[in-house]
Amino acid sequence: MEVNLSLPKEIINAIAIANAKPVGEQPAILANLALANQILNTNLQQQMEISQQQAINQVTLATMAKAISEITDSSGNPADIQKHIAELEKGLEAEQKALNELIQSNKEISDKIAEVQKES
Repeated sequence: MEVNLSLPKEIINAIAIANAKPVGEQPAILANLALANQILNTNLQQQMEISQQQAINQVTLATMAKAISEITDSSGNPADIQKHIAELEKGLEAEQKALNELIQSNKEISDKIAEVQKES
Protein backbone atom coordinates (compact mmCIF):
# COMPACT_ATOMS: atom_id res chain seq x y z
CA MET A 1 0.00 0.00 0.00
CA GLU A 2 1.51 3.24 -1.15
CA VAL A 3 0.79 6.55 0.64
CA ASN A 4 0.98 9.80 -1.30
CA LEU A 5 2.68 12.42 0.96
CA SER A 6 2.90 15.23 -1.57
CA LEU A 7 0.99 18.43 -0.95
CA PRO A 8 -1.34 20.02 -3.46
CA LYS A 9 0.18 22.73 -5.66
CA GLU A 10 -2.05 25.44 -4.14
CA ILE A 11 -0.68 24.75 -0.64
CA ILE A 12 2.92 24.75 -1.89
CA ASN A 13 2.33 28.11 -3.64
CA ALA A 14 0.70 29.56 -0.52
CA ILE A 15 3.66 28.50 1.63
CA ALA A 16 6.12 29.97 -0.90
CA ILE A 17 4.24 33.30 -0.95
CA ALA A 18 4.03 33.38 2.87
CA ASN A 19 7.79 32.82 3.10
CA ALA A 20 8.54 35.45 0.46
CA LYS A 21 6.69 38.18 2.32
CA PRO A 22 9.14 38.42 5.29
CA VAL A 23 12.08 38.32 2.89
CA GLY A 24 10.58 41.23 0.96
CA GLU A 25 10.02 43.22 4.16
CA GLN A 26 13.58 42.72 5.43
CA PRO A 27 15.12 45.82 3.77
CA ALA A 28 12.44 48.05 5.28
CA ILE A 29 12.99 46.52 8.72
CA LEU A 30 16.76 47.04 8.44
CA ALA A 31 16.25 50.63 7.29
CA ASN A 32 14.02 51.28 10.30
CA LEU A 33 16.65 49.79 12.62
CA ALA A 34 19.37 51.96 11.07
CA LEU A 35 17.20 55.06 11.46
CA ALA A 36 16.44 54.20 15.09
CA ASN A 37 20.16 53.72 15.73
CA GLN A 38 20.99 57.06 14.13
CA ILE A 39 18.32 58.84 16.19
CA LEU A 40 19.62 57.22 19.38
CA ASN A 41 23.22 58.22 18.62
CA THR A 42 22.21 61.80 17.84
CA ASN A 43 20.15 62.00 21.03
CA LEU A 44 23.03 60.69 23.16
CA GLN A 45 25.43 63.14 21.54
CA GLN A 46 23.09 66.05 22.22
CA GLN A 47 22.67 64.98 25.85
CA MET A 48 26.46 64.81 26.24
CA GLU A 49 26.89 68.28 24.77
CA ILE A 50 24.19 69.72 27.04
CA SER A 51 25.81 68.11 30.06
CA GLN A 52 29.19 69.59 29.15
CA GLN A 53 27.64 73.00 28.57
CA GLN A 54 25.95 72.88 31.99
CA ALA A 55 29.28 72.03 33.62
CA ILE A 56 30.96 74.96 31.88
CA ASN A 57 28.13 77.28 32.93
CA GLN A 58 28.55 76.21 36.55
CA VAL A 59 32.30 76.86 36.40
CA THR A 60 31.63 80.27 34.84
CA LEU A 61 29.12 81.13 37.55
CA ALA A 62 31.51 80.08 40.32
CA THR A 63 34.36 82.03 38.70
CA MET A 64 32.29 85.18 38.40
CA ALA A 65 31.00 84.87 41.96
CA LYS A 66 34.52 84.44 43.31
CA ALA A 67 35.80 87.36 41.24
CA ILE A 68 33.04 89.67 42.41
CA SER A 69 33.64 88.58 45.98
CA GLU A 70 37.37 89.30 45.67
CA ILE A 71 36.76 92.73 44.15
CA THR A 72 34.16 93.77 46.72
CA ASP A 73 36.25 92.45 49.62
CA SER A 74 39.35 94.36 48.53
CA SER A 75 40.41 97.33 50.59
CA GLY A 76 39.16 99.77 47.99
CA ASN A 77 42.69 100.34 46.84
CA PRO A 78 42.60 100.87 43.06
CA ALA A 79 45.80 98.86 42.64
CA ASP A 80 44.19 95.83 44.35
CA ILE A 81 41.05 96.18 42.24
CA GLN A 82 43.13 96.38 39.03
CA LYS A 83 45.06 93.29 40.12
CA HIS A 84 41.85 91.34 40.72
CA ILE A 85 40.40 92.47 37.41
CA ALA A 86 43.57 91.37 35.59
CA GLU A 87 43.37 87.95 37.29
CA LEU A 88 39.70 87.71 36.37
CA GLU A 89 40.52 88.47 32.73
CA LYS A 90 43.19 85.75 32.70
CA GLY A 91 40.74 83.27 34.18
CA LEU A 92 38.04 84.16 31.67
CA GLU A 93 40.52 83.82 28.79
CA ALA A 94 41.53 80.37 30.03
CA GLU A 95 37.88 79.42 30.37
CA GLN A 96 37.15 80.65 26.83
CA LYS A 97 40.09 78.61 25.52
CA ALA A 98 38.76 75.49 27.29
CA LEU A 99 35.30 76.15 25.88
CA ASN A 100 36.69 76.48 22.34
CA GLU A 101 38.59 73.21 22.75
CA LEU A 102 35.41 71.51 23.96
CA ILE A 103 33.46 72.84 20.99
CA GLN A 104 36.17 71.60 18.62
CA SER A 105 36.16 68.19 20.32
CA ASN A 106 32.37 67.95 20.00
CA LYS A 107 32.61 68.90 16.33
CA GLU A 108 35.18 66.16 15.73
CA ILE A 109 32.95 63.63 17.50
CA SER A 110 29.96 64.76 15.42
CA ASP A 111 31.99 64.40 12.23
CA LYS A 112 33.11 60.89 13.20
CA ILE A 113 29.52 59.86 14.02
CA ALA A 114 28.31 61.23 10.68
CA GLU A 115 31.12 59.38 8.91
CA VAL A 116 30.25 56.09 10.60
CA GLN A 117 26.56 56.57 9.81
CA LYS A 118 27.36 57.17 6.14
CA GLU A 119 29.37 53.95 6.03
CA SER A 120 26.55 51.87 7.50
